[in-house]
Amino acid sequence: MKRYTKADVSEQVLEDLVRRNAGLIEEGLIYVDHQRPAAGGRLDVLMADSGKSLVVAELKVTQDDGMLLQGLDYYDYASTHVESYARLYRTHNIDPTQQVRLFLIAPSFSQMLVNRCKWLDLPVSLFTF
Repeated sequence: MKRYTKADVSEQVLEDLVRRNAGLIEEGLIYVDHQRPAAGGRLDVLMADSGKSLVVAELKVTQDDGMLLQGLDYYDYASTHVESYARLYRTHNIDPTQQVRLFLIAPSFSQMLVNRCKWLDLPVSLFTF
């Protein structure tokens, strides 16, 4: 397991770190775009994994249980529009037949949020920084 130093950062700095270092989060993960308009807001970061699945990353710089619902809204939007994203980001070879994945990235997660994620029938991953 890699060891990282905990850091206090702004959401903009965190977003930039994720964009520039996607492969450190997961091997084969690549940055696609950020701050794309979506229903009810903007997708923080879009990425593609080594299996060519679209990955939606919701970022927070503080522990925030509301990020799960926000992430689910963005996941729903991206899943509904995955074919459009595959066409728009053709150079990233996103496979619209692959299930979209959701990443939540924050300094910590409450036990309540972790427990709720266990019951979701979708690929959600939690990452701390």
